[in-house]
Amino acid sequence: MTVKRKSYNTTLRADLTRRLRILAAQEGKRQNDLLEEAIQDLLNKYGKDTQAATSTSVAKAERRKSPRAEVSWPVSMITPQGLLEGQLKDISRGGALIQCAELPQTDEPLELSIEIPDHLLGISATVEKVRLNIDDSDKDFPSYDLAVRFLGIDVDQRKHLYNAIEHKGRKGAI
Repeated sequence: MTVKRKSYNTTLRADLTRRLRILAAQEGKRQNDLLEEAIQDLLNKYGKDTQAATSTSVAKAERRKSPRAEVSWPVSMITPQGLLEGQLKDISRGGALIQCAELPQTDEPLELSIEIPDHLLGISATVEKVRLNIDDSDKDFPSYDLAVRFLGIDVDQRKHLYNAIEHKGRKGAI
């Protein structure tokens, strides 16, 4: 069953949002799913809910504007603490998912350098952080999945990237 979603922007205490991110990572859930669950509980508590609780999980394909291609491409992030290395796990025209061992310690946009195997040119892009998932199954070496949205890519490099994504989408992941 598909549940219609609506954007809802607000400000929250920084300590609560930090704890929410950690809880979401520990539970393997999305932050907004946990927030919806809390709102449902609040409505039930005050007897204001006229609707039965519904499942909040929506298939990823239904939420995405652009299809994603699974990849395994090296990426470098230029951050205030220096150069951080990672691996792109998937990519679309709108953004990408980066697996990394260290997190950029900034909320400012990041500069990425994406190396596409079998292509002579790398791609430079400005991105913003969208979401973070923490894999702490190995307590000594946690890894992070950092979802980013593309903010700026040179026109020629954008065409090059889109061609690589389409080619990858047709061939499947390596």
